[in-house]
Amino acid sequence: MARKFDTEKNKEPLYWAIGLLVLAIWCAHDGWFPAESKLEKYPEFPSSAFSLGLEYEFYRFNRVTAVITGIASAVMAAVYVVINRP
Repeated sequence: MARKFDTEKNKEPLYWAIGLLVLAIWCAHDGWFPAESKLEKYPEFPSSAFSLGLEYEFYRFNRVTAVITGIASAVMAAVYVVINRP
């Protein structure tokens, strides 16, 4: 049996989804495609773009954060769709 919950339609999950998507893009850019200034500050960049970079803390943090916030953004977008459907 499906339960029906009485929820208000609002756009807050959409705002969270957009914010998390921006954060995911920013972290993906710093983790996989760093700017020259980042390479000067953190010179240890992995040779392969597909490596997880386990020995590179700055790049590993950004890559993991990009993946997690990307998933969270998709979840919040799904919540927005479910809450605001007719």
